[in-house]
Amino acid sequence: MALSRLGAVGIPVIMIRGNHDGLLDHARYGPLGENVILLDKERPSVDIGGMSFHGLSHGGQPETRSFLPRYPAPVPGRINVGVMHCSPDGASGHDPYAPCSVSELLGHGYDYWALGHIHKRQEWRVDGALAVMAGIPQGRHIREANGGSVTLVEIDGLGARAKAIPVELVAFREVELPMPADEAQDTQADRVREALAAARAGDVPTVLRVALSGPGAQAFSARSGEAAGFLGVLAEDIEGLHLDRVMVRAGQLPNAPALVGDLAAAMREEAKNPGFRDEAERMLTDLRDVLPGELREVLDPAELDALIEEGLAAVTARLTQAERT
Repeated sequence: MALSRLGAVGIPVIMIRGNHDGLLDHARYGPLGENVILLDKERPSVDIGGMSFHGLSHGGQPETRSFLPRYPAPVPGRINVGVMHCSPDGASGHDPYAPCSVSELLGHGYDYWALGHIHKRQEWRVDGALAVMAGIPQGRHIREANGGSVTLVEIDGLGARAKAIPVELVAFREVELPMPADEAQDTQADRVREALAAARAGDVPTVLRVALSGPGAQAFSARSGEAAGFLGVLAEDIEGLHLDRVMVRAGQLPNAPALVGDLAAAMREEAKNPGFRDEAERMLTDLRDVLPGELREVLDPAELDALIEEGLAAVTARLTQAERT
């Protein structure tokens, strides 16, 4: 639909296919519009006006080598734009798909690189050359909390300039709330309400995950699930704010019995053991296999550290409460 609208007003679209695109049945979506130019190894470049666009499409197979050596040399006397699906500098936290060096990218001679693959937006600039990993227009879940946007790039004799334009319809955000050990309930409510309101992404409906930290967090959470209920009531008064989850950071519980404190410290050390983590991942996989699709995100493997930390906090708080009663 969007590509057709561009075609209706004579705006060309330069496209390459990334690693996931190579797994799709493109025939089911019909032919590309006449305004869409797909760049691949058969047609790696196209000239439009005073600009030359260069790009290569990917198949669905893993790619551990850089695609940069396969890209054409810049065309003298023209503005050169490269379109690439890659992991710049390895992209920490992501599978190194078609990894390449940012310095080599910016030294290739193109004026601008339009990059895709990593869902977090980032810019790099060396002299007059610019590269932008555009990120995504809309986050899909709480781990994509960087804000959805598209990038508008202007190129002239002064070089390339990029501007991120927010377009997300729903925002995902995370906020950490310090919880002092001794705080009056009214003061606590006002402070937390202000923090929740400040975490909302402007006028965009916001899904918020809250992490409680500090000496009062575990004790607060231990009181019959009061944390989630208390924050839920406060969030109801803030238009467009929806709580995803309330977590508690594991930490030292103030005035905890010595035995509980020692046990909590031992549990935290054990949680660092590779064997513990392997078993936790196996249990996580088993649970995910029996959950409906919409609930599997809660137990995503990327959430393992947060789930372990939350479990440690809950067990420590319950042990402390039991020891004192």
